[in-house]
Amino acid sequence: MQYLALLLIPFILVGGFFYWVGVGLEWLVDWWRDRRRRRIARIEAELDRQQAELRATILHLANQLGADAHEARKALIRESFLASGKVPPSE
Repeated sequence: MQYLALLLIPFILVGGFFYWVGVGLEWLVDWWRDRRRRRIARIEAELDRQQAELRATILHLANQLGADAHEARKALIRESFLASGKVPPSE
Protein backbone atom coordinates (compact mmCIF):
# COMPACT_ATOMS: atom_id res chain seq x y z
CA MET A 1 0.00 0.00 0.00
CA GLN A 2 2.89 2.29 0.78
CA TYR A 3 4.37 1.72 -2.64
CA LEU A 4 1.04 2.48 -4.27
CA ALA A 5 1.05 5.92 -2.64
CA LEU A 6 4.59 6.50 -3.87
CA LEU A 7 3.52 5.54 -7.39
CA LEU A 8 0.73 8.17 -7.29
CA ILE A 9 3.12 11.05 -6.53
CA PRO A 10 4.34 11.49 -10.12
CA PHE A 11 0.76 11.45 -11.39
CA ILE A 12 -0.26 14.07 -8.83
CA LEU A 13 2.73 16.22 -9.75
CA VAL A 14 2.03 15.93 -13.47
CA GLY A 15 -1.65 16.67 -12.88
CA GLY A 16 -0.75 19.74 -10.82
CA PHE A 17 1.69 20.85 -13.48
CA PHE A 18 -0.95 20.62 -16.20
CA TYR A 19 -3.47 22.39 -13.95
CA TRP A 20 -1.14 25.35 -13.45
CA VAL A 21 -0.24 25.40 -17.14
CA GLY A 22 -3.99 25.60 -17.88
CA VAL A 23 -4.44 28.42 -15.36
CA GLY A 24 -1.48 30.26 -16.88
CA LEU A 25 -2.81 29.82 -20.42
CA GLU A 26 -6.23 31.06 -19.35
CA TRP A 27 -4.65 34.15 -17.79
CA LEU A 28 -2.56 34.70 -20.93
CA VAL A 29 -5.57 34.43 -23.22
CA ASP A 30 -7.57 36.84 -21.01
CA TRP A 31 -4.66 39.29 -20.98
CA TRP A 32 -4.34 39.05 -24.77
CA ARG A 33 -8.08 39.65 -25.28
CA ASP A 34 -8.07 42.62 -22.89
CA ARG A 35 -5.07 44.08 -24.71
CA ARG A 36 -6.85 43.67 -28.03
CA ARG A 37 -10.05 45.27 -26.67
CA ARG A 38 -8.07 48.23 -25.33
CA ARG A 39 -6.32 48.67 -28.68
CA ILE A 40 -9.63 48.55 -30.54
CA ALA A 41 -11.17 51.06 -28.11
CA ARG A 42 -8.17 53.38 -28.55
CA ILE A 43 -8.43 53.18 -32.34
CA GLU A 44 -12.20 53.80 -32.24
CA ALA A 45 -11.70 56.81 -29.97
CA GLU A 46 -9.14 58.23 -32.39
CA LEU A 47 -11.51 57.64 -35.32
CA ASP A 48 -14.33 59.38 -33.44
CA ARG A 49 -12.06 62.34 -32.73
CA GLN A 50 -11.01 62.57 -36.38
CA GLN A 51 -14.61 62.25 -37.52
CA ALA A 52 -15.68 65.14 -35.28
CA GLU A 53 -12.76 67.23 -36.51
CA LEU A 54 -13.60 66.51 -40.16
CA ARG A 55 -17.28 67.25 -39.56
CA ALA A 56 -16.37 70.63 -38.07
CA THR A 57 -14.07 71.36 -41.01
CA ILE A 58 -16.76 70.41 -43.53
CA LEU A 59 -19.36 72.59 -41.82
CA HIS A 60 -16.93 75.50 -41.70
CA LEU A 61 -16.13 75.13 -45.40
CA ALA A 62 -19.84 74.85 -46.24
CA ASN A 63 -20.50 78.10 -44.39
CA GLN A 64 -17.67 79.79 -46.27
CA LEU A 65 -18.99 78.50 -49.59
CA GLY A 66 -22.48 79.71 -48.71
CA ALA A 67 -21.16 83.17 -47.89
CA ASP A 68 -19.10 83.26 -51.11
CA ALA A 69 -22.14 82.17 -53.15
CA HIS A 70 -24.23 84.90 -51.54
CA GLU A 71 -21.62 87.53 -52.38
CA ALA A 72 -21.38 86.21 -55.95
CA ARG A 73 -25.18 86.42 -56.36
CA LYS A 74 -25.16 89.99 -55.08
CA ALA A 75 -22.36 90.93 -57.49
CA LEU A 76 -24.18 89.28 -60.40
CA ILE A 77 -27.38 91.14 -59.62
CA ARG A 78 -25.45 94.40 -59.31
CA GLU A 79 -23.73 93.79 -62.67
CA SER A 80 -27.03 92.95 -64.36
CA PHE A 81 -28.53 96.23 -63.13
CA LEU A 82 -25.48 98.16 -64.33
CA ALA A 83 -25.62 96.43 -67.72
CA SER A 84 -29.34 97.19 -68.14
CA GLY A 85 -28.94 100.81 -67.01
CA LYS A 86 -31.58 100.50 -64.30
CA VAL A 87 -31.01 101.69 -60.77
CA PRO A 88 -31.03 98.83 -58.27
CA PRO A 89 -33.43 99.14 -55.34
CA SER A 90 -31.84 100.31 -52.12
CA GLU A 91 -31.04 97.64 -49.57
